[in-house]
Amino acid sequence: MIWALTSIGLVSCASERTTYLANGARGYSVSCRGFLNSWDSCLVKAGRTCGTRGYDIVNEDQYDRTLLFGCKPAAGK
Repeated sequence: MIWALTSIGLVSCASERTTYLANGARGYSVSCRGFLNSWDSCLVKAGRTCGTRGYDIVNEDQYDRTLLFGCKPAAGK
């Protein structure tokens, strides 16, 4: 029983991978697959990654629940 709950928890977490965008800036690829995730899980993960700077979506696939985004530059830059 505990093993089943642990495996569901692991499958449901949004995973993030650092990558580089076409313009050379750092970007992030987030996959929000899993039984307990929704499209909103990807958006929340992007918001937490970039914080108050916000983010720009580069590519999204709501059906597959994957999101490629980059954080906006800090204010004044």
